[in-house]
Amino acid sequence: MKFTVILSGLALSLATCLPAAAQDKPPSNQAPSAASEQDSERELQQSIQSAGSSQQVVENLETYLKKYPNSQRRTEIEREIYKLSLDLRDHNRAITYAEKMVAANERDLETLTTLISFLRERRGEGDLLKALRYADQLVAQVETILSGPKPVRLNAEQWKDRKGRSLASVYLLRGKVQADLNNHEKAEADLRKSYQATRLAGAAIGLAELAEKRKAMDEAIAYYAQAFVLSVYENEGATRNEVRRKLGQLYAAKHGSEAGLGDYLLKAYDEHTRAREAHLAELESPNINEGVTDPFLFKLTRLDGSVVKLADYRGKVIVLNFWATWCGPCQIEAPLFEKALAKYKDDKDVIFLALNTDEDRALVEPFLKQQKWKLPVAYAEYLNERYAVESIPTTIIFDHQGQVSYRQAGFNPRGDFVALLTEKIEAAKKK
Repeated sequence: MKFTVILSGLALSLATCLPAAAQDKPPSNQAPSAASEQDSERELQQSIQSAGSSQQVVENLETYLKKYPNSQRRTEIEREIYKLSLDLRDHNRAITYAEKMVAANERDLETLTTLISFLRERRGEGDLLKALRYADQLVAQVETILSGPKPVRLNAEQWKDRKGRSLASVYLLRGKVQADLNNHEKAEADLRKSYQATRLAGAAIGLAELAEKRKAMDEAIAYYAQAFVLSVYENEGATRNEVRRKLGQLYAAKHGSEAGLGDYLLKAYDEHTRAREAHLAELESPNINEGVTDPFLFKLTRLDGSVVKLADYRGKVIVLNFWATWCGPCQIEAPLFEKALAKYKDDKDVIFLALNTDEDRALVEPFLKQQKWKLPVAYAEYLNERYAVESIPTTIIFDHQGQVSYRQAGFNPRGDFVALLTEKIEAAKKK
């Protein structure tokens, strides 16, 4: 059962942190406070192990916390109760413990977001005002986090995209709470901020509904059309059907029928698609080998920006090793690749290249300095896609005729990489 999977780990951590004596009766000469703490830990284990269901675990843990309100494990236990409450769909209890968690850690953004959503859903007395207070906290935290430096794993456009999506999500959520409270002007301000940061179907729907309330029908129709197009990409079938119904009603009310609505939607779709494709292109490194199919016409880029042309190595044996900074096995294989390279350092007919496949190139040079690798590194420039490299690391050897004579996907820790590579290079030289 799921609760045993979740809490067996907690029980194990309890057991491993207790002194061996705590598993048995405390010795008589032990200090009372220490004995009391061990009794508490032992009782916590029993409350987990004796439960027959997730619900019983929750009740046992709550009973434990009442008996030991100052338990050193209180925060950990409350988080487990919260997780189990989510599994049990017990939103009332989840709200109670989510509030405790965000009080202890104001940057627990995931829990904060869930808490706001549950309060909006429950709508008990004072719930919406609480939701607004937490939404203000969420927006403030996200704005603070995003005002910091760019994470090194992201390039500038990726960081811009990440910030836009994050801000769009939190402004959208707060805008919904403001709308729940009938604070229409504040709701519209947040929804417009969301829509400007990144276009989401939810923000477009919210703006369409507010425009409808103001009797601004052209604006409402335009936003509903955008929401319909956006929902295609966001895969929200139920939302799309409802938006289609509303859009049809408003369009027919204004124009007398739905005639022309199809063309109107196609135009909105085409405009959004062009903008989306341009945006996605900015997130990716430009492909300097676009349209190239012959690998020997590929151009690769060194770290210093200079270009490596595979065509310059025609007639030679070429050994390519595809790697990435995030790849653990690459860190084992790279020094071995260096050893193989060293064996052929005087052989001008054998060329070695270590081709990096990282999306964020800003990571590569600092990583190489840290690892102190002495490899001829260049960026793969989509050559990995040309050869359908799906496993990292992958080693490919070309013979004198430019044909692939050997390919190894992944790293085999049980083999002798240097000896195997040497054998395959010698075989390629004879072809």
